[in-house]
Amino acid sequence: MMKWAVLALALMASPAAAQDCFAGEPRKVSYDNGRVFTIIQRHGADVTYTVPYEGFQDSVSKTHLMLIPKQGRSGARSSEYKWSSRLPKLRDLVPGYTFDIKGTMKSGEGEAVPYRITGEVLREEEVKVGACSYPTLVILVETYLRDLKIFQTTDYLSPDMVVLLKAESILLENGQITDYAAVGLD
Repeated sequence: MMKWAVLALALMASPAAAQDCFAGEPRKVSYDNGRVFTIIQRHGADVTYTVPYEGFQDSVSKTHLMLIPKQGRSGARSSEYKWSSRLPKLRDLVPGYTFDIKGTMKSGEGEAVPYRITGEVLREEEVKVGACSYPTLVILVETYLRDLKIFQTTDYLSPDMVVLLKAESILLENGQITDYAAVGLD
């Protein structure tokens, strides 16, 4: 009889634990580096969010699938990206898919300069946030400015939430590595 009572309690606790996992599209993603991305707008595959940076007011970024920049503003500094290539759709992002997007980036009043992003969806992988696991697409992204590769990032994109749950970047100029992982979803 005691075995059945323990089993019944375990089964009753199971749905409650599942309900603690986030579902839907979060408005905030907290990362282990202390930053909090606050999503202020979603329009199709475009996500606009704010994130605080040291020494600046909150910066505002508009991205495509949180992988490809479209606009950015941090204090008085702004950037705009114009893409002449087709941007990938979420449904395109499956293991083995590659993209090569060309365009220009204009910072402030400066001239537009060649800008390019290449990517490859490497695999699917579960990422844990707290006690919950979420499916992600692991995407290798390389960014070029004036045909010079400036950084390489491995992004873990949740296709269900359209947010990055983890990222590892290398700034090629100096080898600086930046990585972060989600610790909270609201």
